[in-house]
Formats: sequence, C-alpha cells, structure tokens
Amino acid sequence: MKRMILWSLVVLALLAVVPVWAGGDKQGQAASVAPAAPVSIPLGQSVSQNTDITAAVVVDFTTMDPQDTSDTLSGGIQRLMMDGLFGFDDNMKVINLLAESYTANENATEFTFVLKKGISFTDGVPWDADAFIANLKKWDDKSLRLKRTSLLADVIDTWEKIDSHQVKIKLTGPFGALIPTLAHQACVIMSPRQIAAGVNACAEKPVGTGQYEFVEWVRGDHLTIRLKKDWWGYDPARTGGKPLAEKDAGFKSITFKPVPESATRTAMVQSGDAQIMWTVPPESVRVLQRDSSLTVGIRRSLVAYYLWMNTQKKPFSDKRVRQALNYALDRNALIAVVENGIGSVPNAIIGPDTQFAKELPPIPYDVAKAKQLLAEAGYPNGFSTTIMGPNTTVNTKTLEFFQQQYAPLGITIQNKLMESAVTNERVQDVTGPGSEVEVEMYLSGWSSSTGDADWAIRPLFATESAPPLNYNLAYFSNAKLDALIRQGLSSADNEVRRKAYSEAQDLLWEELPVVPRHIANIAWVTSRKIINITNFPDGSINLRAGRMAP
Repeated sequence: MKRMILWSLVVLALLAVVPVWAGGDKQGQAASVAPAAPVSIPLGQSVSQNTDITAAVVVDFTTMDPQDTSDTLSGGIQRLMMDGLFGFDDNMKVINLLAESYTANENATEFTFVLKKGISFTDGVPWDADAFIANLKKWDDKSLRLKRTSLLADVIDTWEKIDSHQVKIKLTGPFGALIPTLAHQACVIMSPRQIAAGVNACAEKPVGTGQYEFVEWVRGDHLTIRLKKDWWGYDPARTGGKPLAEKDAGFKSITFKPVPESATRTAMVQSGDAQIMWTVPPESVRVLQRDSSLTVGIRRSLVAYYLWMNTQKKPFSDKRVRQALNYALDRNALIAVVENGIGSVPNAIIGPDTQFAKELPPIPYDVAKAKQLLAEAGYPNGFSTTIMGPNTTVNTKTLEFFQQQYAPLGITIQNKLMESAVTNERVQDVTGPGSEVEVEMYLSGWSSSTGDADWAIRPLFATESAPPLNYNLAYFSNAKLDALIRQGLSSADNEVRRKAYSEAQDLLWEELPVVPRHIANIAWVTSRKIINITNFPDGSINLRAGRMAP
C-alpha cells in the first residue's frame, strides 16, 4: 500500500511539471534546452575513417540473418553490412540501392528489376541476377520457418532471369506495397555463397555489399563491424549523381556493446567510453542535453509500444477483460513517469506516421468503467498474471507502473522479465497454440519498417503470424481481420488499400488484443565531435553519413 501511494504521488508530481512532449523537429532538441552551435567539418577533414568507435545499445542482438530478425536493433545493424535493392533516406522515403531501376505492369502483378553493375559482396561474389535469385529463393522458402518468411513468401509466385542484370518477378496477385516492402531491413541482400552455407551461417556471419563488413560477434559482449572505403555508395556514378555518403564519412570500425542497465549506458557516453548511444533512457535525456560534450537528437517515430495479452488464455480471451485493462491505464501518467515526458498518447493501434494510419478517439482513463467490465466478465476481484519481456531498466519501470495501475482492480502481476536472448527463446521461438505457451502478457514495441500499414498490422495480428513465424504475441485470431488484411494486400489501388486498413484499425480498436502504451519519440546521443547521425523513423540507427571532427 505504501508503494502504491508513493507511485501515485510521483505521478501527480511529474504530471504537474513535465510536459508530454510529442513533437520536435528532425533533430528534435527539446524546447527547454537550447542546442549548442552545430559542429562544422569541412569536406575531406573528417577523421572518422581513421577512428574506432563504440556504440552502447540497450540489448544484445538476436541474429544476423535478416530473414529471421524480428527486432529493429538487429535489423538496423544488418543494414550497415548488407544493402537491399531499395532502402530509405533519413525520412523513410524509398531510394534505389542495388536496383538501378524497375518497371511494373498496370495491376502490379509483374515487376522487372534492372540491377546495378560492378558491385561485389565482401566474399568476392558478384552482385548480379543469380545473386538476386538466390535471395528470392530464400525469401520464398517456408520450410526454413524464418520469422520474416511471411513478408514475401505468399506474394512471390515465379521469377525469371532475363539477362545477367535483369530479373522479372511475377506475383500471386496485385501487391502495391512491393517496393517499400523490398526496402524493409529483412530484404537486404546476402551473398549467395553464404546462403548456400545454411541458415546457421547466415545467422552468425552476414556477408553483403554494404558500407561495413562483419568482423566478429561475441554474444552478450559485443559485435564489431569494419568500414569498406571502396563501398559503391561513395561513388556518385553508381548512385545516380548524389553519393549515399560523403567520401570521408563512416568510421574505421564500430563496436556495439549491449548494456541493458540505463545508468551504466548513460555513464559510458558521458565518460567517453562510448561515442554513440541509443536508445537513450528517458530519464537521462535532459541531463545529456545539458552536457556540452554531447549532442542529443530526438524525433517522432513509427514505433508503437504495447502490453500484449495472450488472447488464447483466460482471462484475456474475454474482450471485456482486454478493454478493462485499456481503460485502467493512465497513459499520460505512464509517459510522464516512465518516458520522462517524451512520447505521445496513441490514438490508433499503429503509429500515426504510418501510411494509411487512421486517427481514432484515444482510449479514456476510466477506472470505474474498467471495474464494471471486469465484473461483467466474471472477475470482480481481479486475477493474477505475469508479464514477460527483456529485463531492461525501462521495462522494469514499465512493469512496476502497470502493477500500480492495475492494483485497484485486484490484479496482481508477477515479474518475469529476463535477459533478451532467453526471452526470445521462451516467447518468440516457441511452437504450438497460444493456449499452451508460457507467455501471458508481454512488454514490447513494433515499428513498421516498410512505413506501410500492412507491416504495421499483418505481422502483429494476422492469425498466420503467431510465433515462431512472426510477432503475433497476442495469438489473436479473427477471420474478418484476416480477410481485411488480404484485401489490403491484393490491390495496387491506394484507395482500396486505405479502406481495408481503415476497417482493420476500427476492428482492432474494438477488440484490443494489446494495451497500446505510447508512441515513441526516438532519442540518440553522440559525442559532440560526431555529426550526421540520426535514427530512421522506424527506430533503427542511421550511421551511414557519420563524420567526426579532429
């Protein structure tokens, strides 16, 4: 009881003094802290390509196989080592990478790709039509049971090699989202030689055409990559006139160190033991903004954070229970207490900047309504459950906040946060029906790394997307939603797609298989000497153009 009263006082105090900050410009400096004058580095005077740097990250990586990657952190690092046919600029506008150009028929069922010439993988294998087809075969192979197989396996029908650098793909039906889907981090290109070595080889040692090459990965300790000064993206003749990065951009090597404890991660960047850090602990943002040796960036993201409920287990199989938990959450207080005022209250099941996102009325904070719904569902005195998730500092604070919020309903929550690799094994890598798996509730977020509503909904809520194939941790299954998802996939007409995803969002806002917590504003911090580092709106780090002053 004392702890509950203390939490309530903390919430009231923070709501009185901390604004819920939901915006910001691209670099996103908070209005309360005046940013220092930007560092200027004349072209050719960056020392970064002769400098080894360390980046502190919040958890360890899960795998280096793009087709088996469900977390944005791992996927973002893979983007540095492996290019896709397409990628994104800083604002997630699709840009050409290994594809020189493409054409499509009118109903978007056939696409012909012209591939760039003169590019090789780090193992010496040339980038050509055969290399592309080797990747297509892997993307289409459901027998591998990789987490991202559903991204394209049901879309690709056949492919044809036209010549050494042209490939035609025929689809199972119209798919207007193909190009942004190919820009997804799961569709970066792996060397065909490494693919032939098997999924374990791909998971342990990625081989691509990227700006960096893989050096080593010691699980739980570090992952190191090394710059390729002859990367094709520096050459304007190969990129279509404007290079993807200045010739002196990039770092000699980058060592990524997983540091789940927020205070330790913050101390590393303050002391100079790390030159880059993300994500930034919410409670540290304003402290780090006042440090003249550092630069902090913040931007609104596509990332939506949820509390998942296993809808195949009681009591979460009852919609009224799920709705009650949504009514009982004070999201403004959560953002103030857990996120230090940095974030926004969700008004839809997906991130607001996602294509076809629909603004809906925010879920009101109404404890009386929550108690009424629980009583109607047969739980007037509440129930006991568990919350799983990676044992980060922020997750621990979030779990404690939920314990406090739900205590008045008689709901008790046991802490089952664990090291991230263990969590992945026990939650994401399991097989079998939702009624038999361990997870009851789970803390996590999701970013549509294609920027499209399809990838914000299908991997999370389609019946086919239950683990281990994808990320439907709620084990939600709804025939009408599945039909709407198929409808959105089957047309190249944006108005048809918009209507399907609009109805899908309405359905999910009613069924609520998750508790939408908040929409994230991404924060990252670098040494003051480093410029041009940012985050993509999907939450992954963008280090491509990074440069360092002497």
